[in-house]
Amino acid sequence: MNQFNTRNLALAAASALALSMAVAGGASAQNATTTLRGSVYDGQTAEAGATVVATEVSTGYATRSRVGADGRYVLSGLRPGTYRVQVTSADGQTAEQTVTLSLGQVGTLNLDVAGGAAATGQATAGATELGDIVVTGRRMFEVRTPEVATNVTQQQINNLPQISRNFLNFAALAPGLRVTEDDTERTISAGGQTAQAINVFIDGQNRKSLINDGGVAGQDDSRGTPFPQGAVQEFRVISQNFKAEYEQAGSAIITAVTRSGTNEFHGDAFVFYQDPDWVAQDEISRRRGAEKAPVRRLQYGASLGGPIIQDRLHFFGAYERKDEDRIAQSFLNRTEYNDFFAADLGTVSTPYEQDVFFGKLSWQIDDRQRLELSTEYKTEEDIRGASGQNAPSRAARNNGETQAFNLRHQFQGQHFLNEFSIDYLKSSYEQSVINGLDYGREYVIFRDDSATTPGLQYNINNRDSTVFTAGGRADAQFLQQKSTTIRNDLTIPDLAWMGTHTIKMGAKYSMQNYFVQKDFGRNPTFVYDIEARPEINGSRTIPVAVNLGVAVPPADVDNNVIGLYIQDDWQITDKLELNLGIRWDYEDNAVNNDYRTPDSIRNMLAAIQNLPGYDFPSYFNPSDYISNGDRKAFKGAFQPRFGFSYDVFGDEQTVIFGGAGRYYDRIGFNFAFDERFKPFQFNKTIYFSNTGGPRGGQQTIAWDPRYLTPAGLDPLLAASPGAGEVFLVKNDFEPPRTDQFNIGVRQKFGRWQTALTLAAGHTEGESAWYIANALNETGGRFNGPTPGSVGFSQFRNLIFFQNTDKERDYKAIYLTADKPYNAEDRWGFNVAYTYMDATQNGSRDNGYGAFDFDYNTPGQSPKYRSSTDERHRIVASGTLGLPADFLLSGIVTLGSGLPYNINDCPNAPAGGPNICWNAGNPEKRAFFPGFNFAYRQVDLRLTKGFDVFGGQRVEFIADAINIFNFTNFKSFDTGFNNARYGAGTEVYLPTRSFQVGLRYSF
Repeated sequence: MNQFNTRNLALAAASALALSMAVAGGASAQNATTTLRGSVYDGQTAEAGATVVATEVSTGYATRSRVGADGRYVLSGLRPGTYRVQVTSADGQTAEQTVTLSLGQVGTLNLDVAGGAAATGQATAGATELGDIVVTGRRMFEVRTPEVATNVTQQQINNLPQISRNFLNFAALAPGLRVTEDDTERTISAGGQTAQAINVFIDGQNRKSLINDGGVAGQDDSRGTPFPQGAVQEFRVISQNFKAEYEQAGSAIITAVTRSGTNEFHGDAFVFYQDPDWVAQDEISRRRGAEKAPVRRLQYGASLGGPIIQDRLHFFGAYERKDEDRIAQSFLNRTEYNDFFAADLGTVSTPYEQDVFFGKLSWQIDDRQRLELSTEYKTEEDIRGASGQNAPSRAARNNGETQAFNLRHQFQGQHFLNEFSIDYLKSSYEQSVINGLDYGREYVIFRDDSATTPGLQYNINNRDSTVFTAGGRADAQFLQQKSTTIRNDLTIPDLAWMGTHTIKMGAKYSMQNYFVQKDFGRNPTFVYDIEARPEINGSRTIPVAVNLGVAVPPADVDNNVIGLYIQDDWQITDKLELNLGIRWDYEDNAVNNDYRTPDSIRNMLAAIQNLPGYDFPSYFNPSDYISNGDRKAFKGAFQPRFGFSYDVFGDEQTVIFGGAGRYYDRIGFNFAFDERFKPFQFNKTIYFSNTGGPRGGQQTIAWDPRYLTPAGLDPLLAASPGAGEVFLVKNDFEPPRTDQFNIGVRQKFGRWQTALTLAAGHTEGESAWYIANALNETGGRFNGPTPGSVGFSQFRNLIFFQNTDKERDYKAIYLTADKPYNAEDRWGFNVAYTYMDATQNGSRDNGYGAFDFDYNTPGQSPKYRSSTDERHRIVASGTLGLPADFLLSGIVTLGSGLPYNINDCPNAPAGGPNICWNAGNPEKRAFFPGFNFAYRQVDLRLTKGFDVFGGQRVEFIADAINIFNFTNFKSFDTGFNNARYGAGTEVYLPTRSFQVGLRYSF
């Protein structure tokens, strides 16, 4: 890497941090607070010189602000919650109001010392419980923000139905977002993009997955939750137009704030249980005649918070445990071989365990300073991989661990607010082999290599399908990300110039480490001809080959990340407000910037380029990919962002809003790791036959049963050279970026808030691997000169290079209506409708390890629907208080379904395979007559509460998930000429499931 540039950039970031801290003192992390602003009057006259104090009802923490000459005030850095707001004029007059503020909100409260207070626009009642006392405050609506945002309250988190206690499930309540669940993980996608494009913040701490897929650290390949739900106070989903303070996301931001202790001791304990008999069998296994694969789930936990020193120092802690036992089924699609595999078929238990701890201390040092320290520890273990066409012996153990610390300090000056944080995050994922002493066995069917020649023409590399695998798994891996991040945000409110400005600026410096160790193919796997064709070996017990990978040293990489931003919330008039901002991000080692291309690869590329009559296609220039260890880091990640809101009548009833912005994301290290790893990941293959000699296009060795033992096999493998693959990362890599645009209108109708938004986005720069040594510009991907043809047999035939020409386009309409639940009428309802049109070109793969074997470049592929393009989606949720202290809540999810490929497509574009990418639409079925959807799910929860002595409460809970047992297919028969074309072949979870729970609180 360029040490001079790195040091200077690091110094610049450190200087920015030091400057803002010298001006202001310490602070609290971004994305975890709210703001209250307004004007103070004495009758019709603006009241200058008054003092406004907002006291958090539950803790007694107080925040002060002076009223400006124009009568305006701003209280920044408030925790979400209920506040008693009091203004005292210079001559001693007072006014007071109690309000409830949500996360990320800018609420407006005007106060009149002559006649009390009035919140501009409407508000709904909210409540904060303090022992036997219930303090009710009006919940403030935020309507003037240019952001397209949805707040999910603690009432919704606690009372809406779900099985898994993962608070991120409720992100689906926001327009444009989709939460997808299967039996191994849960992913969130937004804006027509993949899960990698989102980012999650918890108390301002960035939880981005820095190495692998999933978007959220610890969420990829996990059945669990990334954070204990009982420790979440509320969260906010920003679907579009997030401000400059937010980073590393191209589609949506989710920011959550955790619970804190209060002046009264409070706590709860819960247990939820699901019995195997309470889960319905899925349609596909029922059709197959298989037994139901039951699931047993037990979840329990507790939380406790309270005062250490009244009004000053408080604590909070939470613990949650999840035990899940899912029965996996091993079965054959080719049932004619059932007898041969009889010992390997059937069911096996695949348990999952997770423990999550969270603790927090909150200290109001004085009226100007607040300090918070929190920590989280999560561990999980999952047994998986023993299902479908895999025997129980193929099971692997997946372990995950997360450690997090977050120290935040807030200082409220006379005319500024400073927020400082330092946090640490370590998240690891490990996949290990359980049956490592048992060699692997793969049973395959070979395809005839020549349809015009009589008899089977055997080619060992021409396989039709894999029927079944058994024995020990071959692959293991360990991935770990660590980061220590220092962040400082300075807010200067109420600056007067052509209106009122609230300036916020910030800097971050993150020291990151990525450790990746992949032991692929380290357990030998033997390949067998299941048909026992006489043209091959005539036996199911004599293998045709064995594969083994060699050990490769792990990658241990440091990366320094810098982020700077400034934004201005400019209130030009009482009706018009602008948000102007710009952000800049920098990483000094995001894509192997310190990596030197080995001489063997340099020489191989030169040898191919010097072949007579051949040159690499124009889209691949080797010099753009050969690195001397000094790749220049991208410095152009400037991201201007603009938003506006216009209050048509000045009463916050009708507001027009909109905005545009550029958002740079990042690429997970798993992609660039292949450049370091693949060339040295030598996969050794030895071929066998009955008698030895040439067979199936390869030189074979006569089979001997002793080769099934290490003593017999090791000498053969030692004599086999093996071969790796060449992967080349672009020297001038630019991370993916999205340009977003939106315009909309918000309208209040009494206690209802509605919004209509037109949204659009354009994404460029996503990475995928393409074939460099193609024979020509538009084809011949597998026919060009190979490394072996120029004397470099240590490399396999294909050379892969990074291409970033992929593009996505997104157009959407969001329609939302929200009536929050309140204690007065005991009901709440919200609905979000999304229409989207998401298209793309390039690779169809969705993860960081994306390939394209069908086109030479993204520009040669057709434009087609993205795999996340669900044209219509409706998510409605509600809560209704019933007599006798019953509470009924529910979520209804309806969608047109995700598209699928059509093989043997009569309308396939010319120049590519005979496939119409994502052109198939799932069959729609009636939700009720005349209202048809491909995805249908109705979830209900019924809660019965009992108030017992001393303010204690006991609740009995019953959940019914997918209560009508709708079958929602996620994969389909894609062959256009097949009799079952379009029929479902795999289903989304859950099927109909029941769960009971008990919750005690005080």
